[in-house]
Amino acid sequence: MKIFRLLTAAMLVVALCSATALAAEELPVLSVDGRGSASIAPDQAVLVVGVTSHAHSANQAQAENAQKSAAIVQALKQLGVAGNDIKSQNFSFRPDYRTDEKHRNEITGYTANHALQIKVRDIAKAGKIVDAALQAGANEVNSLRFSVSNQEQVRREALNKAIADARSKANIIASGLGRQIVGIKTVAESTGYIEARSYNGDMLMASKAAATNIEPGMISLDANVHIEYLLSK
Repeated sequence: MKIFRLLTAAMLVVALCSATALAAEELPVLSVDGRGSASIAPDQAVLVVGVTSHAHSANQAQAENAQKSAAIVQALKQLGVAGNDIKSQNFSFRPDYRTDEKHRNEITGYTANHALQIKVRDIAKAGKIVDAALQAGANEVNSLRFSVSNQEQVRREALNKAIADARSKANIIASGLGRQIVGIKTVAESTGYIEARSYNGDMLMASKAAATNIEPGMISLDANVHIEYLLSK
């Protein structure tokens, strides 16, 4: 008797699920796209500066480059940049050759290049850090990129706006058709990535002549959703 009751209950559950699924399939479907955007102020940056040294001898080129690199690191630390936020991104050393045909393989000197990557945690100091690096001996500013350490908040805001946009459109369309939204069939979302705000080297090298004033601005993120709503008959 107990087994019979269990089988009967199971059959009822299956029947109800099948009926619900069948009813959902028979309901009209309204497909809507929604879009949302959110902005946030960057709270960190990555600066890449370089030192290129030319000299007649290999030892002299390497020594000059090492001296200037050390001076840059020291200047940055004096501004409060932690040592573990400064790292070598690239180092190269090469001989320089004459370019005329008769002396093509003749070495005229040596070039050393050292690129340093600096993580800027206090973006209010970004301009001062660029100036300090240039004044200490850097002769290249490769890039300055502002970004956000925690993207979850702005991502959630953009996604909520996209959902609200889709629902608003669906309500207008359903009302115009004389229907009501009674459920959701499917949902798909596509959220982009926060693009870092960048300054190139040409824009920053001018700071050798004057104090650098850098405005990080705002960073935006877009989110998109595709929702299929079920309408009343």
